[in-house]
Amino acid sequence: MQAFGLLLRAVTRIAGFAGVAAILALMMLTVATVIFRAMHIAFPGTYVLAELLLIPAVTISIAYATLSNEHTRAELFVDTIKNVRVRHAIHGAMLALGSIFWIAITWATIREAIRRGAQGEMSPIIHVPVSPFRWAMAGALTLLCIILIWQSVQLLRGEPIDEPSRDLEIEK
Repeated sequence: MQAFGLLLRAVTRIAGFAGVAAILALMMLTVATVIFRAMHIAFPGTYVLAELLLIPAVTISIAYATLSNEHTRAELFVDTIKNVRVRHAIHGAMLALGSIFWIAITWATIREAIRRGAQGEMSPIIHVPVSPFRWAMAGALTLLCIILIWQSVQLLRGEPIDEPSRDLEIEK
């Protein structure tokens, strides 16, 4: 079980680098667009390219944040429970229920990627195939589902998952 956790962490870190690369490419595209527009030069398709770069940037970031336990979560009720096993059980059950939603989204994304890929979908203006970006989204969402289920299983077995960083908390 621990080997699977290490593998999952390694795959997520590699995916995280791809997400960071997409964010950096988006930043460079934005800077280049602003500079060239200041010189009254406009490149067609930059908006479409930015839309395509947002797909891996956002979906991979969601999976990475989930594994790092840095995602938004409601702790108001759960933190009041003093029994650690009960707290982990509730957290694990909520992750399992939440993963059902993400599995449905992932399934719909895969079906759409298959359907649009068969149609040979191309982006407007720049005519870049959209299929790789749809499959990147499907892959990142699949990774998210695996992480959610893995964390749920860990918590339901009574094993703690990595706690989020508390850098912003004031020490007592």
